[in-house]
Order: sequence, then structure tokens, then C-alpha cells
Amino acid sequence: MAIEPAVVGESETLAATLHTYLSQTHFTFAGLTGARATQCISVAVAQWARASGWRTRWEAPIRYIDPPREQRGGCRIYWSPPWSAYLDLRLIRGSDPPVAVEIDRTDDSTAVDKLRDEALRGHPALWIRWHGTLRAELPAGVARLHLPARSTRPPARYFLDPVDSAPAVTFGGPVTAEAQADAQQRDQARIAQEKRAAALPRPRGPIR
Repeated sequence: MAIEPAVVGESETLAATLHTYLSQTHFTFAGLTGARATQCISVAVAQWARASGWRTRWEAPIRYIDPPREQRGGCRIYWSPPWSAYLDLRLIRGSDPPVAVEIDRTDDSTAVDKLRDEALRGHPALWIRWHGTLRAELPAGVARLHLPARSTRPPARYFLDPVDSAPAVTFGGPVTAEAQADAQQRDQARIAQEKRAAALPRPRGPIR
């Protein structure tokens, strides 16, 4: 899979444009559960995409650049990174690189890893963080839009005041050409490894 040329700062520009759209449309929500608030934000992003003339793909599958490796955690065996992963949204923009979007209430997610790899492929990467303290360091190529929602005591319900014009975007800096070239090599190595594994004969099942 060829790495597409990255536009310097495009993730940051798109995040700022989305923030302007949410401000102009007075985006807000009140009294929602965490799941419903995430869905509400997702719909608003899809509406922004449609207003921009783009298509939206929900739960879009992606492939991590590094191959999964078997890990052990106590009595449990797992793969890191996992074999399969999904973006919350992928925005399809005709001949331009698609935009990867993750929407999260906290930093405790795989969003950073997924968006890092998408940015290394030359795709603009947007992380919408809508509640809680911002702790995670942003990888190169990833822009974060913060929507400062507040919550009630359990059972938690979330509230977001109408988005205003205050700055809310941070950026992890541009992806270097060297990092993109290295990512392309690792991506191709993983693809080759998967093809070799797929070509191996499957073990025979028990004879009954």
C-alpha cells in the first residue's frame, strides 16, 4: 500500500474548520449518557462532512502498520496491536486522502495508536476529545479538538455548552518524510507476512 503524500498541517486545519462549523451551528447537548453524547458528536461530524461534499463511512476498518505480536498478561494471551481495528469515522473526500476520525470521552483508548498510523500513511487524523483532562501526548500528524463537556454525579449525564470561538485545537506537529518512508517499509513487511501466513496449508481437523 503506497503512502500518500501528506499535506503539512492539514489535520490541524481540518480540526479548526470543524470547530468553526460546530461554533457556527451552536452545537450543544444536555443530559446525555456517554454513549449517546458520543453518537451526537459523531452525527455532527457526519453533517460537517456532508456540508463539505464528502461521504462518511462509520466503523471503518483499518490495519495497524506493525504486525500483531503475541503478548502475555498474567494468565491471558493477547495480540498487540490487535489483528483488527476500526475508526469511528472515515471521511471520504474524492481524490484527496480520507480523513480518520476518533471520538472519545477519555484518553484511555486505542485512538492515539490508530490515528498515529493513519497519519503515517498520509491521512489527516482528527481526535475529538469531549470530556475530562487532556493527558495523552499527540503523535505527529494528529490534531485534537477538545469539547469541554461537564458531567453530573452518578448516574452520569453529560452537558456541553454551545461551542464558542475559543481556541480548542492542539496539533502533534508534521509527519517527517523519514517517518513516512519507515512506515511504508513496515507496512509492506506486514502485508508480506500476512500473505505468507495465508498461503500455509491449514491443519487437518479430526477424522470422525
